[in-house]
This record gives sequence, C-alpha cells and structure tokens, in this order.
Amino acid sequence: MMKYSLRVLATLLSLGLMASSPALAAEMPAQETTLSGEIPLFVPASVPVQPAEQQKDKKQDLKNQTERPGKTSDQQEKDGKSVADHDGLVVDEVTQDRTLSEADFAFNGLHAGDSLQKVKRIFGSPTKYAQSAHYTELKYNRKDLDMTVRLRNDTPQILKEAAAGRKAVHPGVDSVTLAEGPDVYIGPGIHLGHPAELLVRKYGRPLQVLRDADANVYYFVYENPGKDHVLVFAIGERKVARVALLPPRPPYIEGRPLEKIGGWTPRDFTLVGYGVNEPFVANKYNMWTNLVKRSGGKFWLYGTYGVEVDRHNMVKKVFLLTNSSYTGRGATLGYRLSTIFSLYGEPSRIEKGPAGGQFVDAYYYDSPFQKGVSLVFISKHQTDYVDDVLLISEPIKNIQDPMERYGLK
Repeated sequence: MMKYSLRVLATLLSLGLMASSPALAAEMPAQETTLSGEIPLFVPASVPVQPAEQQKDKKQDLKNQTERPGKTSDQQEKDGKSVADHDGLVVDEVTQDRTLSEADFAFNGLHAGDSLQKVKRIFGSPTKYAQSAHYTELKYNRKDLDMTVRLRNDTPQILKEAAAGRKAVHPGVDSVTLAEGPDVYIGPGIHLGHPAELLVRKYGRPLQVLRDADANVYYFVYENPGKDHVLVFAIGERKVARVALLPPRPPYIEGRPLEKIGGWTPRDFTLVGYGVNEPFVANKYNMWTNLVKRSGGKFWLYGTYGVEVDRHNMVKKVFLLTNSSYTGRGATLGYRLSTIFSLYGEPSRIEKGPAGGQFVDAYYYDSPFQKGVSLVFISKHQTDYVDDVLLISEPIKNIQDPMERYGLK
C-alpha cells in the first residue's frame, strides 16, 4: 500500500468517520487421458504480494532512463496554474506505441498454427497426451513447467478454406495456457512474475482490460495481427501470473466495437471497472472496509480503492489507495510518467504545483463523452512516479492534499 494512503485512513479513524464493515474479506512418461475442458485463467494462490515501495526500488535502474516532461510555457511555470498549451511530453523509446507482430504472440518461439513436432522440439515430451476426433492436447506438469497446448488436428483441404457462414479451419497449435514456467518467455521477453508495467511498456496499450471482481484478477488482452488469436495476461498482485493464447471469443473480444471519439472509448474513462455518473454496484470480491458519510453522499472504501456515491446512488468519484487496481488502459499507482504518456498520449491539461520536490502536478485527461469528467494522474516532482489516480466529475480544490483530492476534508 502506498504510504500516503495509510495516512489517509489513519486520519479518518482519528476523526471517527468510519463505520465498520460486516465482513472482510521430473518429467514423466506420457500418459493418455481424456481431453480437458476449458482451462480457467485463475491466478495461483502462490503468487506473492509485493509491497509497492519494494517494487519501486527494484525498478530504480529503469527509472534513471526516464526523463521529465519537456519544459512548458511561461504560464505553466506559475504555481498551481492549470494549462493546456504545453510542449510534447517525453515518451522513451521502449514505450513508443508500436504495431504488434506475430512474434509477440509466441511462447519460446511457438506460434499458433505450429505443428505437434515443433511443440515437442521446444518443450519436450508431455506428461500427458490426449486426442479426440478434432483436437490433440499436450499437458506439461513438471516442476519447472505447468502448461497445456491444444492443437487442431489435420482436416480435409476444403475445410481449410473459408466459405459462406464458416471460418477456415487451421490445423496446428490452437491454444496455449501457461501457469508455471520460469524459463518460458512470451513474445519480446515477458515472463511470469514480471510487473504489469513492464508488460504495457513492451506490448503497449491493451485492446481491453477486464476485471474479474469475484477473483480480484485483471486480464490485459492483446489481439494478434491476423485477428485469429488473442493473448491474455492474468494480472494478480501487480504481476503477470498466468498467460493464455486463445482463439478470439467473448469476453476477451466483444461482438460489437465500442463507440469511439478521437481514438477514445468510454472504457478509457473507467477506474477499477467503475465509470462516473453510473449506478454504483457493490464490489462482489471484497466487502467494503470503511464507510464515510457526508451530507448528500457516501464514500465506500475497499482498502485498495474508494468510491464516492451521491444520494441517488450514482458514482461521482473513484480513487486508488494501492497499486492493485487499474484504469481501463492498464495504468495504476507507481507507474512512471513516461508509461502513462505512452498509454494515454499527451494530457488535455496540466496543473502545475509550486516548485519543490514535495509538491505534485496533476495530469488531466478529459472525457469527450461526459462534460466535466476527467481521469487524473498525480505525480510528485521528486519521483516522476504516479502518486495518485482519480476519476472525477467535479474539480479538485487542492491537488497538494490527498484528503482534499478525495473530497474527504
């Protein structure tokens, strides 16, 4: 948990504003078996929780490669002044938005459509082997590898060509699910256990970010150039915990494209899956830990984030308290500013704080779908890391005070 969020909660306790929640929340010879069902992308319970501050320390060497945004106009230099006219922001080479290639959708060089022989050549003989009329499944259950590869069996040539109302059938690797494998690299070098920020720096903006509230898991989804497979990264405790290559299907790919305005979609202006001016639906995964009542509304605090709800049960504000939750583009607390600029582009406006390392700046991304709605990233001068993320529907009175940013003062 970020340090300042602890101060916020401590202050609330001292003011007696909180109500308690009712609940808190050796490779083996191949064995023939039957084909398994759909493999769930759950996050293993063994994934450790890493404090945010430790995560920052481990990335200190990468931080030195990140530059501050370029100088702004004279008007921007005035303390506390909000401006929209600013120079281009620095986005380092690693985070430049790039077009993904089929090589980014491979496991140790294994691609969709590859043969059974290639699977065995790369990963060896499977622990278990199963075959049906249409599919062959290889299971690797070793100390160093927990992976399932499903292949489409060969088929008559006529079925390999698309026809009216029918897609072409492609023999070879159809899906791969990786749950354990420290020596397996995905695409440009992503491994299980890598932080979510490294993933978006390597792969860029996800096609979409899905949240499983029941399991408290996020899925970062990327689509291959051929649009016949998606790569799904399950994120647990800020790290890549499981990866799957799958044919496209809901919920990873939606049937209808989302509305777009200037490259933005409504999902881009969500936080922890919530959008503002929408009905508040209580979280299914964890019960609220604290409830702060204010005239005309309530603040529901879930430990990792907070939601302000008005008297009509409509969401007015969402804010993060730890880096275990994400925006609609996969950003969270602790990310470098260059990563934010890579995911979101240049801000609509910047509110500069007074000179001094202890002060913060606010980077606003204004929604084209709802007037007055903004996604805001707060960064301290001395760190260049994101210190706060908020989704707001009303102006922030004082960006320098976390309590005032949240509306709790």
